[in-house]
Amino acid sequence: MAQLRRWWTGSDPSRLLASEHRLLTALVRHPFRKPPAEEYGGVNLVEFRAAGAPEGLPTVVLAHGFGSGLSFFYRNIDPLLDSGKVSKVVCVDWMGMGGSARPPCWESPVRSLFGNHRSDACFSLCNSRHSPSEAVDFFLDPFDGVLRDDNLFDERDPLWLVGHSLGGYLAAKYAIRVHQLSASSDDEAAMPNLTKLILASPVGFQPLPSPTERMTPPSMPPALRLVDALWSANFTPQSIVRLMGSSRGRNIVKRALNGRIPHLSNSNNELDLLAEYLYNITAAPASGEYAMNSLLLPAASEAGAGVFAREALGGGMMTNRISQQPTTPLQTIKVLFGDKDWMRGHEPASRKEMQAIETKCGIKSSVHLIPQAGHHLYIDNAPAFGRHILDD
Repeated sequence: MAQLRRWWTGSDPSRLLASEHRLLTALVRHPFRKPPAEEYGGVNLVEFRAAGAPEGLPTVVLAHGFGSGLSFFYRNIDPLLDSGKVSKVVCVDWMGMGGSARPPCWESPVRSLFGNHRSDACFSLCNSRHSPSEAVDFFLDPFDGVLRDDNLFDERDPLWLVGHSLGGYLAAKYAIRVHQLSASSDDEAAMPNLTKLILASPVGFQPLPSPTERMTPPSMPPALRLVDALWSANFTPQSIVRLMGSSRGRNIVKRALNGRIPHLSNSNNELDLLAEYLYNITAAPASGEYAMNSLLLPAASEAGAGVFAREALGGGMMTNRISQQPTTPLQTIKVLFGDKDWMRGHEPASRKEMQAIETKCGIKSSVHLIPQAGHHLYIDNAPAFGRHILDD
């Protein structure tokens, strides 16, 4: 089956990592170190260091969004390292995504197709029956192993965590975990010294509409009903690309990328390098992408339609979890949206949550709009995005 997939898609793990290497070496000036993923439980990462940086400066960890990969931050790495404010940048692929290991579907965050996620009556050949909390742990447990590694991080140095989209949701969940464990653990020095959290166009702040407010499938417009049915069946956008094969799959990925980020230049092969990298990520075996259904849910009401987290960050959840413990290394939380960002439906709830965290927890918390930027704000307006990471 694996050989047939490689033949049909024209892709395999070695080609994925080769496309990652070509993109980073062509578009990032600083050299990088790439340890074997096996050293980190299958997690793929790259490490960039600022030459001559003094001890004690922060490390920036960049975590990508759904269906993406660590090399998408190529426009941000050099400016961060040139700033003199950070010692290194570590880009990480979530487990089951990018160039990280792809656990088989029965070990991946697949939501049950039938009834209760733990019911023995739920039969599926490819069904791990992950609850939302278990799906979060699928990503955070190996991620935590990376951030606790002594070869990558000095536990005394500040760590700034930046997560985009679904990666922002997971980064927020990880910050809550670190905060609670730091406050309750007898061995606080063993925890990552997470002092700054940047959530870039995160999903998950707007709470899911109540069952009485949500449209039921029969009352939805036909197009939305189709989306709901495919979503519930764990059918992902990546599945479509895999079915198309190598030539058509590559073409559709490049067209989609050019449509979502139309200002990409090909004078330095930027578009071609990014499109080939994204295609190889997309064509890889399905694994972490199943989080689309186990963590997220499309819903429509009279107020409109959107994508929501099954366990929201807003509605007081983040505030309550952080305020349960009196001390934390976390000093700053920023939420960023592009001014043309389709995820801005979560902006009002994120503003309310940040205000509550600042008031109740004493953590500097704020929401900002990045001008001339959409959902991929780190590419659309990289200078402004970098300033928000570096500034207090």
